Amino acid sequence: MKNQTKTLSLRSLIKAASAIHDANPSKIVFTLKTQEGFYGCVKSIDKIYLTSEISATPFQAANKARSLQKSLKTKDKSKTLNKPIEVTSKKTKNQVNYSWKCHTFLETQHMPLLKFQEVWVITKSNTYVREYLDKQSQNLVAYTTERDKAKIYVDHEEAKLNMKVLKNLIGPGFDLMRFFVENK
Repeated sequence: MKNQTKTLSLRSLIKAASAIHDANPSKIVFTLKTQEGFYGCVKSIDKIYLTSEISATPFQAANKARSLQKSLKTKDKSKTLNKPIEVTSKKTKNQVNYSWKCHTFLETQHMPLLKFQEVWVITKSNTYVREYLDKQSQNLVAYTTERDKAKIYVDHEEAKLNMKVLKNLIGPGFDLMRFFVENK
C-alpha cells in the first residue's frame, strides 16, 4: 500500500511541476513546495526531472536542481558521442623555420616601398644569441655569428628581461640591438 501512495504522490508532484512550468514556461529550473518540504525541478525538452531529496528551503532545492541540470547536460554530451575520439601527438622532426632577414635602420632607408617591424636581438661582443634556455638540448645559451639566425624578440621588454637573466646567469657583456624585419 505504501508503494501505491508513493507513486500517486509522485504523479501528483509531476502534474504540479508541469502546471508550474506551464504557468511560466521560460523557467528551466524551479522549485515545488510540498507538505514535507521543497523539490527542485528541471525542465528539459520533453521531460520534467525532480530531485530525489526533499530540501528544507527553496534555495537549497534550487541549488540541487541546478546541480541536477549540470549532471543532465554532461549525460547528454556523453550520449551524443558515438565514437571515442583519439588524439595522438607526434613530435615533428622536420620543423620548418622561416628565416627572417634582419635589416639595420640604414638598410631600411634604401627600401622605402617596404614596411618593416622593429625587433630586438640579444648580442654578446660580435655574436648573436641563437637559442636561450633550450630544454631539449639543455643549453643555457647558443650563439651564432649570422644575425639572420639570431633569436628575434618583438617586444623590447621581453628582450630586456631575457638579457638581464643572461647577465645574471652567465655574466656581463650582453647587449640589445635593434633591427627591422619585413612585414608580410
